[in-house]
Amino acid sequence: MDYDQFRTEYDPVFDVLDAETLPDWLPAAVTRLKDLAVTIEDPADRRSAENDIADIEGILSEAADGPPISPAMLEAIRIHSAAGVGDGTPAERIARAEAGMAEINRIAESVPRTEQAPILELNESLYMLILALEPDSR
Repeated sequence: MDYDQFRTEYDPVFDVLDAETLPDWLPAAVTRLKDLAVTIEDPADRRSAENDIADIEGILSEAADGPPISPAMLEAIRIHSAAGVGDGTPAERIARAEAGMAEINRIAESVPRTEQAPILELNESLYMLILALEPDSR
């Protein structure tokens, strides 16, 4: 399996996370995603898939402990996940991370002040990725 095939299975699962009531099939779907992730041949893509699954598990854990995650935060998490994908040249990855940061900033500007900081925190790891890749892009 490759990462694009994994994302075809992952995206519909992620899309239900903003429902008022989570579907009964969600735990089985997460288990299935884990099973699919281990079949991804490319190690970087496999790590990306594992990170995607960790995003879902984090959202579910947070939702169980408090109020549901807002649609804006879910969208920011989706953008963060796509922006940090490990394929491409260092320059391509930097460009993707920078575009992701800009989009996350746009989302943060559109929400109430109380929600801005958690959304903007997603940019920290993208910034660290950019710093790590910059020497390689020259």
